[in-house]
Amino acid sequence: MVSSPSLFLYFAAGALALIVPRSQDGLGVSLVPTRSLFSRQSADLRCGSQSPGGSTICPLNVCCSVAGYCGTSEAYCLPANGCQAGFGSCQVRTAPTCSAAAKSSNGRSIGYYQAVAASRTCDRVLPSQINTAGYTHLYFSFVLIDRTSFAITPADAADEALYSQFTALKSKGVQTWVAIGGGEFNTFNPDDPERYKIWSRMAASSTSRAQFIRSLLSFMAKYGFQGADLDWEWPTDPNRGGSSADTANYVSLVRELRAAFGTQYGLSMAIPADWGSMLYFDMQAMHPYLDTIGLMSYDLRSFEHSTDDLIRAQTDIRDITEFIKPLWYSSVPAAKINLGLASYGRGYTLTSSSCASLDVNCRFNGPSDGGDCQRSPGVLSLNEINRIAAARGLTPRYDNNAMVKQLSWDNQWVGYDDAQTWAAKKTWADSLCIGGTMVWATDFTTSPGPLGAAANPVTTDGRCGSAFGNAICGNWPDGNCCSVAGWCGSSSAHCGNGCQSGNCDATGGGNVTTDGRCGKDFGNTVCGSWPDGGCCSSAGWCGRTTAHCGTGCQSGCS
Repeated sequence: MVSSPSLFLYFAAGALALIVPRSQDGLGVSLVPTRSLFSRQSADLRCGSQSPGGSTICPLNVCCSVAGYCGTSEAYCLPANGCQAGFGSCQVRTAPTCSAAAKSSNGRSIGYYQAVAASRTCDRVLPSQINTAGYTHLYFSFVLIDRTSFAITPADAADEALYSQFTALKSKGVQTWVAIGGGEFNTFNPDDPERYKIWSRMAASSTSRAQFIRSLLSFMAKYGFQGADLDWEWPTDPNRGGSSADTANYVSLVRELRAAFGTQYGLSMAIPADWGSMLYFDMQAMHPYLDTIGLMSYDLRSFEHSTDDLIRAQTDIRDITEFIKPLWYSSVPAAKINLGLASYGRGYTLTSSSCASLDVNCRFNGPSDGGDCQRSPGVLSLNEINRIAAARGLTPRYDNNAMVKQLSWDNQWVGYDDAQTWAAKKTWADSLCIGGTMVWATDFTTSPGPLGAAANPVTTDGRCGSAFGNAICGNWPDGNCCSVAGWCGSSSAHCGNGCQSGNCDATGGGNVTTDGRCGKDFGNTVCGSWPDGGCCSSAGWCGRTTAHCGTGCQSGCS
């Protein structure tokens, strides 16, 4: 285990992204080379007749263009545009669609717990102190693999005392799994130059895989873990200790784990959300053996891995929309995907303090200052962000296009996620039939998990409703009615026709329920004089109990 919390976050939070600038022409993501520090073999990847030997098939079943590059848009995928048949798909794969009202992403809510949190001198969190509200699963992060025996081994000797404390959380109604590996374990360390090769060596033969599986089964039985999460983040990358055989060997490992686990233990894996890493995972072959697949849709932008000097959000939903596309080409069921959510932000030191907003070409000249606990330049936990806002009297700004919060002060800017942005991203995930969420990391915040975020967040800027993270007005000074245009107020324009939440006036032209369903997912109807009560609950039911009229109440709230 590394001693620096900042390094631990840097490597464990996910595969730092190979970023392709967001397309302005609708062409979608392509595998055209970039100069990212995390660019991999994809920089030389060609497909079809232009590839060495003329036989290379596009990974993940994406399309091979007439020019011999892999991608996901019409320019790559339509036969009329020269898509090379037999080297990937030649059809644009559209994302699945579901009614957001079905709330598919409520199916699972996974939270990673960093073992290093137990030894912090500030913001310390023991397993017994994890806020389990809003989670269905918790993942202990991480255990490692012995270089000789391929047995499960603690990342730190002190972690052994935490395992049973962690699995005891089952009594609170959550499943407790163990996560294996993590980004740092797959990264070269000059103090231990062979460690980053262990994943590849373990997966290389049926004998070594069997040794690992036997040890993992014994470990889970001993401590009471209910499943395992595989965090091998950079297979095949020679700069990460990998070999070209890793892709096929990883498939074998997952298949053999499933055979050994049966239905007794759960099995999941985390995958990076960037092309340069994802394309070396054979998702089409692996997903049948996995219960869930965690998309690490964070760390997509950062100071360290920027291609220019413009501030960008690390979890911009526009980036995520592009980077998830290869999973549709690989026929990964949306119900198996867990959308990654961050409980931390990434920030910059601004070139000019007068320019501090997304999408208006504001520039940076360095990472943001480290926080008061993690002390990691460019990264702030949600706890640290909330303390900064409170101490300085700052009001965060919600960016609807990116589905992120922004906070700026002096020459500092940070983009981050909280309950409001989680709720917005969950609504997006619901529209794609995505089956769950996963949070990195539970110990960066005292707030409940994403299922807790299903209760509507309260506005911080007077904007509200479906276009603004489903925020409600609460005690906003201008009034608690959310207008059809998404403004809080108390006039008939706010509380009458189209009122989305708050004390909407049913007689002022608002639609009144005819079946007891109400709120944003049911045509913004209000309860009116519905016999069970006039409060519309967060789940869209009319009633008069505290479950209807209390936290998350959408309209008629008392």
